[in-house]
Parts: sequence; C-alpha cells; structure tokens
Amino acid sequence: MPLIKGYILAATDTKMRVSGIGARQFFIWMGVAVGAVALCWFLRGDEGVENGTINYANQMLFLLPRLVAGLLVSGFTQILVPRSVIASWLGDKSGFKGILVATAVGAVSPGGPMVAFPLVLVLRNGGASAASLIAFMTAWVTLSFHRVITWEISLMGPEIATVRYLSSISLAIIAGLLAAPLARAIGYTTRSVE
Repeated sequence: MPLIKGYILAATDTKMRVSGIGARQFFIWMGVAVGAVALCWFLRGDEGVENGTINYANQMLFLLPRLVAGLLVSGFTQILVPRSVIASWLGDKSGFKGILVATAVGAVSPGGPMVAFPLVLVLRNGGASAASLIAFMTAWVTLSFHRVITWEISLMGPEIATVRYLSSISLAIIAGLLAAPLARAIGYTTRSVE
C-alpha cells in the first residue's frame, strides 16, 4: 500500500509530471490527422478510409504494448533515480563530463525508441542539459551495443562493424558540444531541479 500511495503522490506532483503537449499543438496535430483522412477519402473513397483505419488499428496494436512498457520504465526510473543525481551528472554544470557520461549511457541503453525516448524525458525532467540530451540520443542511435551485436556483426561481419563503431564514437561527443551553444541561441533552458 505505501508503494501505491507513493506512486499516486508522485504522479500527481506537478514537479514530477510532464506538462503535456498543450492544447494548441494537440489541435494542430488533430487538424493534420483530419486533413489526412479527408485527403484519403477524396483520393481513395470510403475503401481508402477503411483501409487507413485498419492500418492505424494494426499499428496501434503493435506499438501500444511497447509504448506502455517504455512509459512504465520511464515513470519508475523517475522515482528510482533522484533528480539531483541526474542534474549533477548530466546538468548544465557537468560540462564535458556530462557529455561523456550521456554518450556512455546512450551507448549501453537497450531497446528501441519506445524505451529510449521515455528515458530522454526522464533525463530532461531531471535537469539534464541540452548537450547531455543530444549526446545521449546521438549515442543511442549510433553506438547502441545491442544493435551492433544483433545486426551489424551478424550481417556485416566483425571487421566492418568495428570500423563503423569506432569511427562513430566521436559523433555523439561532437553533437553534444554543438548542442550547448545552439540551445543557448534558441533560448532552451534546462529544467530546474528543486
């Protein structure tokens, strides 16, 4: 019971909750979706709308379990890893060390986007800097160990996989270093940790 009570308190605490996409963005995306349905109906008729709806349902059935699992991991990670730890290791004051740590964490993070992007939200909400977030995402895309082992070594061979991996290590670090001034230029601010 204390676990459930703690989870409910954490879920209702505005400091721990993601604010959401906002009504304006929601209505923009709904307008795009309605426009796509209308265009499909105009070009393909009722059958096109029906087939599009079936495709939508199949994609939802495929993605929903992964999304739920990723969001569960994200939610519990926010509770298990104190925000102060994230801010100290990956925040604005972490500098180059934060970029290196984010690169290493991104390289060892398992799973696809349904796990990685909720984890990025945890890091952002915990006070990670833009440089660290970009380094993490770039490392996850280019250096993820599970993809190297599962796909690259088995399909391309260990030599090419090694060359590709070693030549890509600097990409996440460079992206993180470039992200800091770019984030300042567009006015991005790191979420504060209280």
